[in-house]
Amino acid sequence: MRKKKLIEQNLTLFEDLQKTQFELNELKKQLAQNIDEINTLKAQLESTKAKEPVVIDNVTEPMHRLEEKVIATATLKPDVEYGAAIIGKIVVSAAEHSNRLTIGGDDRHKELLNLILGKTEMAKAEILTVTQTDDSFEVKCAKMDQILAVSKEYFESVIAQII
Repeated sequence: MRKKKLIEQNLTLFEDLQKTQFELNELKKQLAQNIDEINTLKAQLESTKAKEPVVIDNVTEPMHRLEEKVIATATLKPDVEYGAAIIGKIVVSAAEHSNRLTIGGDDRHKELLNLILGKTEMAKAEILTVTQTDDSFEVKCAKMDQILAVSKEYFESVIAQII
């Protein structure tokens, strides 16, 4: 009985060896095909690179000068610049008041903090709306100053709730 098992095992191993050798031969063929394809693609890449025009550094210099001129002439309208300054003041004020609410990592006043942040976003939207109106520059500035004053007053009223 033992001899019969050894013969069966030998046949099984021989079959496995045959299958493995067949797979190895197939993989060698596939490897050769892949190497051929890689070489073909490398040759195509080289020929494409040879056909591309050479970029001269002198050509890019005028482009840099043009870019600098465009940036220099791209200025904001005065009302938009003034609005940006007012938004900056509102954001700084909101940050100062928010810091008062969260001293030492205290998060008991999340609702009040959200009120301050919400008012900040509303003020930004209001200033954008003002800049898009057809009013004169002076009227726009007055409206934006009013938005700043109202925002600061609102921040103070929020802070007053914790005192």
